[in-house]
Amino acid sequence: MLKLVPVRRLIRRSGPAALLLVLCSAVLAVAASLTMFTAAYEGTRVRIDWEVNSEADVTGFELARKSATETSYSTVTSVVPNGQRRYQYYDANVFRTTPGSTPGTPAPSAGGPFTYRLTVHSPTGDQSYLTVLAGTPSAVQRSWGTIKSMFR
Repeated sequence: MLKLVPVRRLIRRSGPAALLLVLCSAVLAVAASLTMFTAAYEGTRVRIDWEVNSEADVTGFELARKSATETSYSTVTSVVPNGQRRYQYYDANVFRTTPGSTPGTPAPSAGGPFTYRLTVHSPTGDQSYLTVLAGTPSAVQRSWGTIKSMFR
């Protein structure tokens, strides 16, 4: 919280324009804050939704995923901001088998729970946010995802 004494001194010394510049700078520093970031199972896919309060300083978004058994995040997609502020992505590869694995067995990355990381890129620095996928997929969802991956 700003104290009134330094604000009064700033106005007396530099005028109201300096105060306006300070307040605008503070607003721009938080212009790319995330207001929503969720992930939920939807059939055999995972639906990821996010929303920012403003895209004035956003140069891009990067969505990454990590399972409980993995040590690092894998990039799922990169999105260029288009002015809509609210975005949605369907991750259809959560249960996909890896090359060389036995068909019908879940991928190593299929060991939930899954954590999604959204990185908001801007010239003033990147901000990362995390969300954990709630719940566990059913055996039918895992099997159907594996079967679909065999035909990709």
